[in-house]
Amino acid sequence: MFALATVAACYDLGRRLEGPVAGLTAAIVASCSGMLAVYGSFGRMYALLAFAAALAADLFVRAVNLRTTGAAAAAAGAAWLLPAVHPYGGIVVALEAVVALLIWRGRPFRPAIPVLLIGLALIPFVVADLRLANRFEVSSGSTNRLASRQEAWNQLTDALRGFAGGSGWTFVVFLVLGFAGAVLLARRRAAFVAWGLAALVLPPLLSTLVHTGRAPDLSPRHLIFVLPFWAAFIGTAVARLPFRLLAVVVVAVVAAISPPGIHDPRSITYTAALGSEKSVAAPARYLKRHVRERDVLYPYSSVFLAALPQAGDAVSLPRGQTQSLVAAVKRVDYPVREVFIAIPSGDEFPFGNFGVIGEQVFPSCILVRRIGPFQNEVALLQDIYASLEPARAALLPTAPRPLAGWFDLNLDVICNSLRELGSECVSE
Repeated sequence: MFALATVAACYDLGRRLEGPVAGLTAAIVASCSGMLAVYGSFGRMYALLAFAAALAADLFVRAVNLRTTGAAAAAAGAAWLLPAVHPYGGIVVALEAVVALLIWRGRPFRPAIPVLLIGLALIPFVVADLRLANRFEVSSGSTNRLASRQEAWNQLTDALRGFAGGSGWTFVVFLVLGFAGAVLLARRRAAFVAWGLAALVLPPLLSTLVHTGRAPDLSPRHLIFVLPFWAAFIGTAVARLPFRLLAVVVVAVVAAISPPGIHDPRSITYTAALGSEKSVAAPARYLKRHVRERDVLYPYSSVFLAALPQAGDAVSLPRGQTQSLVAAVKRVDYPVREVFIAIPSGDEFPFGNFGVIGEQVFPSCILVRRIGPFQNEVALLQDIYASLEPARAALLPTAPRPLAGWFDLNLDVICNSLRELGSECVSE
């Protein structure tokens, strides 16, 4: 629903900036975006973030055109949605605020009153983002950076590929059109262009400057809010070409034949095709037969989702951050009867002398069933670690690197969690 709404909002944004041809082209670019297609196909916030960005950009242009109190309030309300959807939306709002202040310059004052009130309503998101920064151990005293320059560059270029064109000559076509449109539009809409380009470049740049104890995933999806701007830039360039309607048709054909420019997330889930019914059916049936209330599931896995509703009676533990895992195990009701651990293995079994008590081997997945009781947080995490560590040691040299990374991250977070609880990792 929000992916489709993004297409409509991109049309209106392009229309306001450069007329119906630009609007139609922007809608075509958005509708053929590989990134929007992927993240509009399952329940995460990124299609909503793209829509919120398109709405905020559209109403911002409207407010600049009308210069009325109602238009300014509507633009501010749309801007409020951005940090409500995703923390990165706060960056977009901050940039919009700077641009709006430069345009406004204190006159007239009346339209600014509702904007200031809505601005106060952003305070809860600032507080939430500070808590989130603490979760990811963001600190000036940390030695690690959130991302290297190469990782930030990859995020930027992968996002542009996902917006339009994918790869090869089709990507070059849209890249040239996008920057040409930005240059042409800057003559009349410099503030809007500056906002869009800064929103594209600033988050990757900040990621190379921020220090953190642990680095969250840096993904092109975090820049999906720039898609409406990029679509509008391309629409502006096409609207200025001779034989505009023919140019729109050509752009539509090129967009339709372009590669998606982004991987389906299910295809890169640590070598295991965990999104397919075939790969999760057998382990899900096993889990449905054996899982009971107050059992524990670790870590997040499509197998556990496929085993609903029975799996919903158990407690699922998160992965990826120490603070989240520690908080989760403290909320578990002890003693825990059993623990089920889902290990992705891929279609080709990548283990050598693999042997963990309680293992159940299925295509693309290994379920490890550990029988307790586990009396407290330390005993629970110690047993999970003791199950994963020998499996990591049994990985063959030919095992895919993402799978090794899956083990390394889980084991590292478990060990850090045990240290937070005053214990250490112990192998069997």
